[in-house]
Amino acid sequence: MQSDLEELRITQKELENLSGLDVNEVFVGGAWRPSIIRYPKRLLSFLMTEVFTFGLILILCLPIGLILARSFGGLTGDASSTAQFLQISFGASVAIALLWNFYMWQKGKSMKILAHLLDEVDKHNEIIAAVDVIDELGSVKNSTISLIDRKEVLAALTATRESLVCALMTEKILRKHKRFIARRHELFNNIETNLAALQNLQVNNQADEYGQLLNEALEIGMSVHQEIRKFER
Repeated sequence: MQSDLEELRITQKELENLSGLDVNEVFVGGAWRPSIIRYPKRLLSFLMTEVFTFGLILILCLPIGLILARSFGGLTGDASSTAQFLQISFGASVAIALLWNFYMWQKGKSMKILAHLLDEVDKHNEIIAAVDVIDELGSVKNSTISLIDRKEVLAALTATRESLVCALMTEKILRKHKRFIARRHELFNNIETNLAALQNLQVNNQADEYGQLLNEALEIGMSVHQEIRKFER
């Protein structure tokens, strides 16, 4: 990937610095990302995590259940008492796993806006990857692909990146303080300015190869703008 595109990417480390939370494709701040259901690979990773977590809970419940059973004389060594002990241990593990998942779900509800912004960051990075593919195809000898207005595409992506960074900073501030502070106006103005720049670029590039990419960038910018308007309300 060319250096100018690499600089436009929003990395996982940068996301963690901007949000103040641990972030990956499946979890954010220890809570699930709702978008995992749209990506089979992420959903599989989530399910594997669930199975692994349940296994750990079960391993912890077995010795505790064994100690309790022996303390109350319920474990006599016959098949019936052993089956009952296993059923109790398994049931307790299921109950703990359900409680843990309910806690995670509740925690995730408080970070809906952040989760949405992270999805927009994913789209932004995917557009950059698409531009990189077009660049590579255009560099092939005797290629018929012509790259048009690449600078304007990068300008659109730059504006989108700035909007996303502003939005993530704002969300972090509001999440920490739970109310507006003086800096919000500057951040909102920056987002509106960048959105206006995206709209102008989109109008001027309807017919070129990058029109679709600009439309996607504009959609991200507008989505970020809508989320920030929610903060104002």
